[in-house]
Amino acid sequence: MVNDGVSRRDFLQTSVVGASALTLGMTGASKALGANDEVALGFIGVGGRGGRLLKGLLDMKGVRVSAICDLKQERVDENKEVAAQWKPKGYLDFRQMLDKEKLDGVIVATEVGNHAKCVVPALEAGLNCFSEKPMDCTVEKVDSIVKAARASKGKYQVGFQRRYNPIFRDAITKIHNGEFGEVYFLQGHWHWEWEVGGSSWVANVDMSGGEIVEQACHHMDVMNWVMKNQHPLCCVAMGATMSPKAKESPHEHITEDHSAAIFEFPGGVKFSYTHLFYCPKQFTGEQLRVYGNKNGVDLRMGNFYDSKNPDEPLDESQPNWDAGTVEELESFVNDVCRNGKKAMSNEDTGRVSTFMSLMARKAMYNRETKKFVPTVVAWEDMGSDLG
Repeated sequence: MVNDGVSRRDFLQTSVVGASALTLGMTGASKALGANDEVALGFIGVGGRGGRLLKGLLDMKGVRVSAICDLKQERVDENKEVAAQWKPKGYLDFRQMLDKEKLDGVIVATEVGNHAKCVVPALEAGLNCFSEKPMDCTVEKVDSIVKAARASKGKYQVGFQRRYNPIFRDAITKIHNGEFGEVYFLQGHWHWEWEVGGSSWVANVDMSGGEIVEQACHHMDVMNWVMKNQHPLCCVAMGATMSPKAKESPHEHITEDHSAAIFEFPGGVKFSYTHLFYCPKQFTGEQLRVYGNKNGVDLRMGNFYDSKNPDEPLDESQPNWDAGTVEELESFVNDVCRNGKKAMSNEDTGRVSTFMSLMARKAMYNRETKKFVPTVVAWEDMGSDLG
């Protein structure tokens, strides 16, 4: 998520250059854990989102934060104080942290465009790794994480927390068990009132991927989950930048602040989606609906509707979008780090979900002309050497 102040670009240029030269047999991953052993974690990036993830661990049993790394010394100091119960060590260079600390896992919460630079060396060192969503903001960097995860003794988890939210899990389990009927249409939106732009890294497509990537990837992941990780065949999308703050951004490639996309999946299933910033507060909120031949389901609330009860009122309430975060951290600590299980949100599911967002961005924007031009992008057009 957003980290204010100095960009971490400088941090990662100094901390990541030469990261591939890390001695992978170094201190690195700790020995196998016993039932009563604490899981030792290191943090890379403790800005806005990283700091919240750290706080999510404070009351969790069987875990300790052994080390904290960030570009800014004041952030390191502040979060060392937050995690004072564990007396973590502080670092400005994540290579040094990996080299010196005996860790069972790392949590990466840098800007999106710097995820792979931190995740790949950690996986190569045999560590379990949790990174914030999406995996990264280019096909090549996403694929580098997938390759590293497949070759690593450690496991990889990506922070799509809705997979750990009981409401979503229960509803999608019913869909997969056939209680819903045949899925034929998916629909969603996410509308925000705040204005994105300026010098923020989120406004810089080369660091965030654009808002269809940096934020809407959550919804792409949910619909990927509904479709059992079948990748879409193609996508058509359009978008633009309307807000004054976004238009004045100094970045070469500026994020869209509103967009619309349609995906087609195998079997003819369509997914229609809009993502908007800079809109009236009355229009804000998120929606995720699945239409089938027996029922319709509102995934946000887990409510099923059918034609036999046409007078049943629609629940218009908005749930906590961050629900599932504590559960995903618990799963990373206990299922992944302690017991060596593959994460529910892993390199395979995360790749498809991230690619869906990248497909939409590619379909709406021409990087050569720097103009928003709608087009159709097929899965094969993404250029991944992993298929």
